[in-house]
Amino acid sequence: MQDIVDFRSELEETLSWRMLEYLSLKNLLDADEHVPMIKALIVMLYAHFEGFFKDCLEIYINYINSSDKQLYEFNDSLIAAALSREYGMFENINRRCKILTSDPPVENFLHRFHRRKELTRIFTSSFLLNQIRIDEKIINTQSNLDYGVMQENLYILGLDYNYFESQKDFINRLVNLRNSVAHGSQKGPINPIELEKIEKTIFEVMTEIITYLYEFCYENKYLKTNNNVIG
Repeated sequence: MQDIVDFRSELEETLSWRMLEYLSLKNLLDADEHVPMIKALIVMLYAHFEGFFKDCLEIYINYINSSDKQLYEFNDSLIAAALSREYGMFENINRRCKILTSDPPVENFLHRFHRRKELTRIFTSSFLLNQIRIDEKIINTQSNLDYGVMQENLYILGLDYNYFESQKDFINRLVNLRNSVAHGSQKGPINPIELEKIEKTIFEVMTEIITYLYEFCYENKYLKTNNNVIG
């Protein structure tokens, strides 16, 4: 298993360079009152927020994947995440039974039963005794990381999807402002006081993500116990 200190260091490193880049831009724009500073900063702040969130979840996945524990020992969300490919095959209605020579309708009980049989074979084999392996592609920020999308990604990875509830409005406000600026519909200026509030909260969220993931992993909450299963 990856060392927990190294795990936290990775998280802090991705925060450090992103904050440095953002603050460097802010200082540069502060020196030129003719530059539409706030709009540029909103776009940059969102870009780093989304990138940071994705980086952290990828680091978390890599940490989980470094474990030598067997799949069945993890919480149900992580097991389901590790089985994403298998469930995807089951849900794919285009995967049809080719054993019989007849040509049944496009989707009927035979095809569904065939996919169920394949899934049953996985669960009745020693598959759950394998080491856990989660594909990073399961993370999907949808290039629009509002609070709901954050919740979806946290939930999929067995994390507390309500952890950032108190910052919900600021997260959504940042996304809405970024979309307005990026799509050219934000004609008027953005209140600098509002930017300061959003910036402060977003940096707090980014810092809290590190603390939360570190404590979650340090306390082995990714393992299956009655107290650790979320949702």
